[in-house]
Amino acid sequence: MRGFTLLELLIAIAIFALLGLATYRMLDSVLSADAATRAHEQQLRELTRAMAAFERDLRQVVVRPIRDGFGDPQPALRSDLADASALELTRSGWRNPLGQPRAELQRVRWQLSGERWQRRYWRVLDRAQDSQPQVQQALDGVQSVSLRYLDKDGQWQADWPPANASGDGLLTGLPKAVELRLQHRRHGELRRLLRLPDIAPENLGGPEVPNEEPEEPQT
Repeated sequence: MRGFTLLELLIAIAIFALLGLATYRMLDSVLSADAATRAHEQQLRELTRAMAAFERDLRQVVVRPIRDGFGDPQPALRSDLADASALELTRSGWRNPLGQPRAELQRVRWQLSGERWQRRYWRVLDRAQDSQPQVQQALDGVQSVSLRYLDKDGQWQADWPPANASGDGLLTGLPKAVELRLQHRRHGELRRLLRLPDIAPENLGGPEVPNEEPEEPQT
C-alpha cells in the first residue's frame, strides 16, 4: 500500500489553508457588512425618533405663556435671540400614568449643545429660580440647527415672536409653520417643514396668563 509523500501532504495542507483563509475572509466580510448595516439602521432609528419627538412637540403646542425663574412672562412659543438653534414652547399631552400631582402641560426646549441635539423639559410651567430642566439627548452628530417661522401673512421670520408683534401677540401668537434645517455629520442636510395646528381664538378659552408669583415646584 502506497502512502502519501511529504510533498503531497504539504500541497494538501496548503490547499486546506487557502480554503480556510478564503472562508474566513468571506465570513469576516459578511460579519463586517452586517455590523455596518446594524449601525446604520441604529443611526436611522435615532434620527427618526428625534425628528418624530420634535414634530410631536410642535403639533401639540398650546397657547400657554409662562413665567421664567425671574417672574418675567415668556411667550407660548419663542426662539432664542442668543441661540438660533433653540426653540421653547408649551405643549399638551404630557402623559401621567402614575397620577402624580402635576399639570398635563409641559414646557420644553430644543437646543444644540456641542454636536448633541437636546430636548429639555421642566416639571413645572411657571418656574422658580431653582427650577432645573430634565435633559434628554435626542440626536448625536448634529453640526448645526437653524429654524425659521411662517407668520400669518405668509412671511418667513428668523425669530419668534417677530419684531412687529405687539400686544397679546407677543405672548400668545403662534406661527403657521416652522422650518427646521439640520446638518448632520453622516446624513448631511435635513429639512423639515412642519405645520402647526390651527388654534382658533374662540377655542382658546381665554389664554391663561401666569400669575405674578411663580408657582411652587410640584412634587
